[in-house]
Amino acid sequence: MLVTAEETGQVAVVDPAKGEVTATIKVGARPRGLRLSHDGRRLFVAVGGPPKAASGAPAPSGEADAAGLAIVDVAGRKLMRKLRAGVAPFDVDLTPDGRTAFVSSNETNEVFAVNVASGAVKKKALDTGKLESVAIRPDGRVAYAIMSGVDEVYALDGRTLKPIRRIGVGPHPHAALFAPGDVAFVVAEWLPTLSIVDAKKHEEKARVGVALPPATPPAGLQGAVASRDGQRLYVTTGRGRSVIVFDVAKKAVVGKIDGVGAFPRGIAISADGGKLYTANGPSNDVAVIDVASGKVEKRIKVPGAPWGVAVAGK
Repeated sequence: MLVTAEETGQVAVVDPAKGEVTATIKVGARPRGLRLSHDGRRLFVAVGGPPKAASGAPAPSGEADAAGLAIVDVAGRKLMRKLRAGVAPFDVDLTPDGRTAFVSSNETNEVFAVNVASGAVKKKALDTGKLESVAIRPDGRVAYAIMSGVDEVYALDGRTLKPIRRIGVGPHPHAALFAPGDVAFVVAEWLPTLSIVDAKKHEEKARVGVALPPATPPAGLQGAVASRDGQRLYVTTGRGRSVIVFDVAKKAVVGKIDGVGAFPRGIAISADGGKLYTANGPSNDVAVIDVASGKVEKRIKVPGAPWGVAVAGK
């Protein structure tokens, strides 16, 4: 298991069976979103770089901490290189062939298409809203840019980054997940909802409200992962300290897993589909959840405010 630790600038290598961190890889300041290549050999990490100083300018740092797209050799447990990808990268996704990485910057509202081999970059500035994450349709032809400020998803041409359509979704969308059958699910934080989107026509087909326990500030949906058969989604709830279980066919929430940790954000599923893993930033741990029982088996200490999690060997 690979976990980004935002405060320490590292990717932690975690052994779920042993329940411990077995190695760390320095990638730079504020690593957040991450994505494994389809062969599991490389990990791509959106490295935000040093946070802005009080003046609004980026804090000074060395090249090792600079913002960019970090590429990690998974087996070798080392940083291979870092590519330029705008200011403060936030999230990353890959085309199926692994040749192009799409990176979002929520500080400049720009989407970057990075050629992994050459480092060449195309970019698209989005003039309204606030860009959160980015997701690539499984055929690689369309990128979804998740815009929280205007409650929309921008569908962009995966080759040219030209806009195709703007899709209205729930309040303050945070992330999108493509599923089989030309469907995408968009999770929204405010008035927590799951939007079901026709990913071919780029239209919202349904919007399902999600009841979450009271919290101050309110809880909201954060990240999602699908079961191996695609029949269920598992969605983290941030301040809700839980994972909800969504039945795709029924279009309904059918369960909730409590006691996950403080502000679960990133979520991943094991290769056999039997375990879920959530990155819980404020409690500095990763929860290991048994899918069959819906119970938290253990919480593994991971220092540095865990943000995202990925599982190799899919």
